[in-house]
Amino acid sequence: MNVKIIILSLLLLSGKPRLFSQEKLLIQNVTVIPMNTAASLANQSVLISDGKIEAIGSSSKIKTPVGYRIIDGKGKYLVPGLFDMHAHFFQEQYDNNKSTTKEELGMMLANGITSARIMAGHPEYLVAKAKLKIGDWEGPEITVASPQLVGSWPWPAGFKNYEIVNTPQKATAAVKKFKQEGYDAIKITFMVNRECYDAIVSTAKEVGIKVVGHVGPKVKLPAALVAGEQIEHMDEFIDMLLPDTTYNHGQSVSDMNIWRKEAWLTVPSLDESKITALVQQVKESGVYVTPTNYFFISTFGQIPTENEIRNKKDYSYIPAALVTERWKNREHYIHMEIPKESRDRYVFLRKKMVNELSRAGVPLMAGSDSPEFFLVTGFSIHDELAAFTEAGLSNFSALKTATVTPATFLGLKNKGSVEIGKDADLILLDKDPLTDIRNTTSINAVVKNGKYFDRTKLDAMLASAKAAFQ
Repeated sequence: MNVKIIILSLLLLSGKPRLFSQEKLLIQNVTVIPMNTAASLANQSVLISDGKIEAIGSSSKIKTPVGYRIIDGKGKYLVPGLFDMHAHFFQEQYDNNKSTTKEELGMMLANGITSARIMAGHPEYLVAKAKLKIGDWEGPEITVASPQLVGSWPWPAGFKNYEIVNTPQKATAAVKKFKQEGYDAIKITFMVNRECYDAIVSTAKEVGIKVVGHVGPKVKLPAALVAGEQIEHMDEFIDMLLPDTTYNHGQSVSDMNIWRKEAWLTVPSLDESKITALVQQVKESGVYVTPTNYFFISTFGQIPTENEIRNKKDYSYIPAALVTERWKNREHYIHMEIPKESRDRYVFLRKKMVNELSRAGVPLMAGSDSPEFFLVTGFSIHDELAAFTEAGLSNFSALKTATVTPATFLGLKNKGSVEIGKDADLILLDKDPLTDIRNTTSINAVVKNGKYFDRTKLDAMLASAKAAFQ
């Protein structure tokens, strides 16, 4: 498949982006939470036209223009649309012949996600990006990282969203190829050795593309911080807390080691007092961090009961082909018999690191790493926001991780806040997220590029997704 030709054809056929048939909207009497400031603005009117925020002001002063659809925002809260900075698709995990990418993107939008970063690229996702851009599909605007660069691939071949780079020459060639194919970043996953890592980083700098993703034990965190890699999962952060006599040749519960009981045996010896120096190193590096704390804590730390899992709203969206596998994986982990004390300490350390990173001013970004285990993309970004507050962040700081901060990282100056001239990517909430971050789930409507999706439309998108998955 020549993806570039397909994308070019889509764009030429469209003439110009339709952006979901933009509307002229007036949202009246609403409380605006702009996110460029911590203050909320009560009793506001927001004018939207041509996909942009045209005006914001007191409802008593902004009159109703001719031809605008009027939305009553009384008692409601208007916030920027959310980013999910670590998203995947079900297709990567089971039947390669059944793509539900379109429906999953709709499910993201129905959950208030107006921008998403897809973290294991595939040509199909570049086509999806183009279809979203021209308005053929409804969903968030997406950026797409490259197929994941790995040192080896230990599982059955499956969905080909990876590239094995076990020599510096292969690493250099892969970076150049994926840059040329139009991916937005180079994604590193696991088992990449230091020689190949250095080749990836230097080539990425040469061709002008960011490096993002995992940090493995063959590279270790200090090298990744020097390289300026944008780090997912706080990889190798836990390992930095190992005793000095162990660190250089030891491994703790980062990344794939979470599945090794031997790695869990190191948890009691992890030195909490090292967190301050670790945070300072991260701060000085200038890197952005996506903790994905909800995934790791709910899967490997504070493990929910079977009833709690089944009663979650998103459980019914997991494709039938994956449910059995999910339960088997859970049983496998439980049978490792990790002591509760070790799991509790693991949770405590992850929360403490997030808290101290935030206090130090390290930019944190919300990413769900869904769909993994019993997490479903769209729904789980709200769980991740709650995980930030459970680590001690304020509701405002947590909301920044899914709005202002990712927009800044991606260089999207037209997104991330509710301001005049910005893109009309917005969520209308029934409840105030600054009093309880869980109120981000009280979605009354979503505005994407100026098109208004009311609750009926959003529910229809969710129903369509659920039907496609099952």
